[in-house]
Amino acid sequence: MIINFTEHFNLPAAEVFSYFLTPADWTRLYGLAGDPRDLGGGWYAIALKHFPFPLVARNTEQEPNHMVRWVFRGFWRGRGEARFVETTDGVRVEGFEEIAVRPLFFLSPLFERLFLEKRFRAIWEIGWHRLRKRESPRSSPKTLRNRA
Repeated sequence: MIINFTEHFNLPAAEVFSYFLTPADWTRLYGLAGDPRDLGGGWYAIALKHFPFPLVARNTEQEPNHMVRWVFRGFWRGRGEARFVETTDGVRVEGFEEIAVRPLFFLSPLFERLFLEKRFRAIWEIGWHRLRKRESPRSSPKTLRNRA
């Protein structure tokens, strides 16, 4: 499954980027279950609510306040990217996450569509909602495009 996103926040790019410094920081944004475990080499295991296997991820590339890329290993496979574009009134976050269940091979797309896609989109929505709560009361949140 691929989740594409373009979101705007009336926040500084550095503040939004801070949630993407490492996969361990994702838990601050998404409120995933449990504390992340540092596996060494930049890899983190992040427990997901209602999933039996943690998300094992590491950032592969980043330019502070501009871009971050990550990959998954273990039960999950995939990659993702977020770009942070400063605007006159905040930051636009553009990117994607491509994630699949490794052991299911050709059955993975069907399983993802039936059981996982809605849950993973909901995880991203939780993060966007948390960032919107950090905006000033005078700012008006804008969702540019949220679906692929």
